[in-house]
Amino acid sequence: MTRRRERRSNRATAVEAARAALGVAHLVRAARTSGSTGRDEDGTVWFHRVLGVRQLAQAGLLARNGSPTAHTLATLVDATHAVSMVPLAVVDRRRRRFAVGQLLVAVGLAVAEALLVGPGGRRRGR
Repeated sequence: MTRRRERRSNRATAVEAARAALGVAHLVRAARTSGSTGRDEDGTVWFHRVLGVRQLAQAGLLARNGSPTAHTLATLVDATHAVSMVPLAVVDRRRRRFAVGQLLVAVGLAVAEALLVGPGGRRRGR
């Protein structure tokens, strides 16, 4: 493996480890929030559960198939998640803080995944 590929692989591992840690954090947060009072005070427990499972699944899939296409798809998933948080942040005052936090995390992950892929493949003849 060339140094360049090794560095890319190390960066990909770091991004997916961070994504997996984020998934675990979501699941722990959901368990603590619903377990402490038995109530969903801010209405985000199910968001945390769904996002926790999604982040763990995405990290696992990317770790298994770390192709540029897989990272491009991950970028699109994260960008879509970021865009979906905008209306929630604007409309729902109770969940605004959650939505803005998710927007920032999703943009960060989308940028990290896009940087792993780079500007695209090289064209032949150039």
